[in-house]
Amino acid sequence: MPEIVSPDSPRIEAYRLFLKLHRRFQELNREEFRPYDLSTPQYAILFYASEEGVPLSQICHEMLADNSNLTRLVDRLEARGLVRRAPDPRDRRVTLVQLTPAGKALIDELRPRHRAYIEERLSHLSEVQLAAFHEAMQTLYSALEPVEEVP
Repeated sequence: MPEIVSPDSPRIEAYRLFLKLHRRFQELNREEFRPYDLSTPQYAILFYASEEGVPLSQICHEMLADNSNLTRLVDRLEARGLVRRAPDPRDRRVTLVQLTPAGKALIDELRPRHRAYIEERLSHLSEVQLAAFHEAMQTLYSALEPVEEVP
């Protein structure tokens, strides 16, 4: 099959490559968590939850996700006995997501393994490349942050 040659700008090409890289990382994460019957978002919920409990709204904020989407994922984790919901003793309107002993054991096993996978995946970059990559992403992220309007 012939290669498609694109006369697009370097910015468009960088954007396409970024999307391909993001998609590949998602595939790798799915493969990593599949043996544990976890999705990547379910792993993230376990990562952000604690034994004491973390407000679901805070987990949503950390994951850049919608509350209604995470509610279903928490339901599945709760059905598996990995988390439980509890009312916040300081504010009854707030629901806390607490790790159960089984959930804590699972995340304690997965967290160092996942960190090692990330280290290995990014080991293809030299320290100089990694620093430049980080700086470029931080610059772009800062430039794309929504600007809060002052009333």
